[in-house]
Amino acid sequence: MARGEILRKLFRSFSHNEREAFYAAATELIEEERSKNHLLLARDLEKALRNGNGQISKDLVSNLAPWYQFPEPPKDKETGLPLLEVKRFDLTWDHIILSETIFNTLNEVALENRKQDVLAAYGLKPKNKLLFCGPPGCGKTQTAKILSSALALPLVYVNLTAVFSSYLGETATNLQKIFTYVEQDEWVVLFDEFDAIARDRNTPNEHGEVKRLVNSLLQLIDATTSQSLFIAATNHESLLDSAIWRRFDEVILFEPPTLELRVALLKRYLAAIRHSGIDLTLFAAKIENATGADVERICADAIKIVILRGDDKLTADDLEVAIGRYLQRQRIICNSTDFPYR
Repeated sequence: MARGEILRKLFRSFSHNEREAFYAAATELIEEERSKNHLLLARDLEKALRNGNGQISKDLVSNLAPWYQFPEPPKDKETGLPLLEVKRFDLTWDHIILSETIFNTLNEVALENRKQDVLAAYGLKPKNKLLFCGPPGCGKTQTAKILSSALALPLVYVNLTAVFSSYLGETATNLQKIFTYVEQDEWVVLFDEFDAIARDRNTPNEHGEVKRLVNSLLQLIDATTSQSLFIAATNHESLLDSAIWRRFDEVILFEPPTLELRVALLKRYLAAIRHSGIDLTLFAAKIENATGADVERICADAIKIVILRGDDKLTADDLEVAIGRYLQRQRIICNSTDFPYR
């Protein structure tokens, strides 16, 4: 296994207090050094890890309690609700299906942020402000979680329902609290439903409070010195203020999956049940506008049909029924909403 992957396993298991996984990764690292004929280093590492009877030392075990304690999140003055949540994720790129273009862009961003010190030596900075836009259900939030895992950084999820306050000026104060919190460490910071706080200031009938809020947001984005990776996600990019766009290093459009990606999604979500003999390409063609979340729901419905029937194999008819339900749902949504994304 590549040394980088071993180190990721080592640090991930340590941060999650997974003692057996930590011990296994440490042993794997020692064996890799031994295979390279770095015998002295391998011996020293093994000596540090083990005691006389070959077991992990009690001192090390006692020190494997969670090493991180996140600072207490700031709260809204009026409601007392936390303005953000901090979570760690253990995900890989295998947990999502993306187009090759998006995947390559995100890998480039991750690499730049891993090698910030290398870029700094040349007077360069990594791309650390991303705007994710596109329909709901196409993987924007999941991608943010995976990036936090890839960079081994906690994800700060900004709770916009708590950010907005009925007190004049308090919403901008809440934003200031969030950015002050972020400056304390390095994170992946996700502003979901970003259009709620970054909407166009020139929209007719837009009141002054929103304009002041957008001005405050722009100033905070420009002033931040954090090395964190900032991600803003929106389903309604057309509502964003024009000054917002140039604050981002990359703008990534998450579109509904192509036919090829829909086939891959069907294969993934149907992997838990036997379904041999079904032409998934044929069924993928029937759900042209489906998002990744839609495909997951279709597959879950189809599998439920099989389970409740007391069977263990999916048929084409089962998948046909599940897709029919999805199409009916979409017709209802399309006929009852003016939203640009279904």
